[in-house]
Amino acid sequence: MASWTGNTVSLGRIAGSHKKIMLQSTTELQVILQLAPDWAPILDSVRESSKCEKVSAFQLFERLGAKAIYKKALALGEGRKPLMVLIRDHYYQPVLSRMLTSNQNLRRFWSQRRVPPDLQKGQAISVAVELAQKMDGVLGKHLTQQSEDGFKVLLPAYLQRTVHNAVIDHIRDEWQWEHTTLQDMNLDPEQEDPRQNTADDARYAPENRILSGEQVQQLNQLRQQLESLLGNKNYQQEPLVVVDCMFGLGLTENSTVGEEMTMRECCEKLQLAGETQARKIARCQVLLDKGLDMIRQVVREKLPSVAECWQSEINVNSASRRELGHQLGFTESEVDRLIAARQYYALQQLVENAIIKPNKLHDLQKRGAVAAFIPVDLNSATTRDIIDIVGADKEIAQKLVSQRPYEHLSDLIEKKIIDKTSLERFAKRGAVLRSAGPGAERIDLNKALSEEVEKHGVPPAVVQKLVRGRPFSTWAELEDFLCCDGQTWALLRQKFCLGLNAH
Repeated sequence: MASWTGNTVSLGRIAGSHKKIMLQSTTELQVILQLAPDWAPILDSVRESSKCEKVSAFQLFERLGAKAIYKKALALGEGRKPLMVLIRDHYYQPVLSRMLTSNQNLRRFWSQRRVPPDLQKGQAISVAVELAQKMDGVLGKHLTQQSEDGFKVLLPAYLQRTVHNAVIDHIRDEWQWEHTTLQDMNLDPEQEDPRQNTADDARYAPENRILSGEQVQQLNQLRQQLESLLGNKNYQQEPLVVVDCMFGLGLTENSTVGEEMTMRECCEKLQLAGETQARKIARCQVLLDKGLDMIRQVVREKLPSVAECWQSEINVNSASRRELGHQLGFTESEVDRLIAARQYYALQQLVENAIIKPNKLHDLQKRGAVAAFIPVDLNSATTRDIIDIVGADKEIAQKLVSQRPYEHLSDLIEKKIIDKTSLERFAKRGAVLRSAGPGAERIDLNKALSEEVEKHGVPPAVVQKLVRGRPFSTWAELEDFLCCDGQTWALLRQKFCLGLNAH
């Protein structure tokens, strides 16, 4: 996504051109009823429930739901173009605009940059237009392929993930733009890297702590398929049992839900054959790979929607060597070059850095490869991620993990784990820290005592107002209620959370 600050003119042009093609409300509904006369009763019910004669196309689309809209577009065939324009402009754009405006990471970023409210609204609309055009293309692709599950690209859960990724891209691009374009200005050297804030927020924001109904359904479908594989004598059982134990699925008597096993523990539990411990572990690795391949094949055949949803995007910045080789088709030498130069801001950089040849880029995109910069928390990341994503040597990564936790990145220098040059390189590749010291677990603002909130530096007047207005279900609701200064708001977001029982 383009940087808003650096590309205000181009984004304004996009928004301006969009306004020219927008239809008036009455004309929109007339066009819709010409294309879908059977929707007239639904429109009447919308008018009755809203107690208003003049309703919008968005209200109608919202009442119809994703499946009905998608089926109608399929039925129209080549004549669906007018309906597609209406879906893009009067369904996708309003939903995306609303999600962008209420996105907590984006709101905090705007607050830190002191972006005026009117400019915030304009930026949200411009990006919503851009994303709506992207979603129009995705929907069109599903309609062309007559995909049975294509309606899912109209679901709010799908759009929420799209918005989240777009916001991450914006914060990354804007931060990079500030430090390259504004490097001669007096930027605050103590200001937190917003990429770290975004990673931190993703864990605590209410919208990211609850699985959508769609995701729960997919998880249940996957679990049912794995159970059927384990009960089917036509499939070799030993590889599937290894997968069950390694990932703690609880599908057999050998495993417990949520308790993952190491390979050594798996070998002992299943009493795998082998003359030495190394041979047993090697056998366990072979069985694990075989089991995953069996599951992957079944998912592709019987759960295409799950395969499309979970495998359509594989981030080259965080993918394992096995994922890069098996699912994206990289050769071993390409994998080595790719990992050595992580992280990337766009797939095109793989060509620019001579990691792959230009003619392979299209195949990667077709397989679902993406390049999304991700923060890596050194207090919780695995040794493998610290090696493969951050770029640490094996010995340094093991030493880093053994001396955790850290309060600040500078602790790595003070403890003589790495030097300043290595730290700068790690930070450039996404290394961040979330506090892991005493009190690191965030406090629930809906339950905390007044004294507990005040001792973290929140002004007493703000605390009293907060306690009177509890509970709060979202950060947006809390921000609108408190109307506090930017410093206090940043403190609240940094030190506290809103519990799931806020409702």
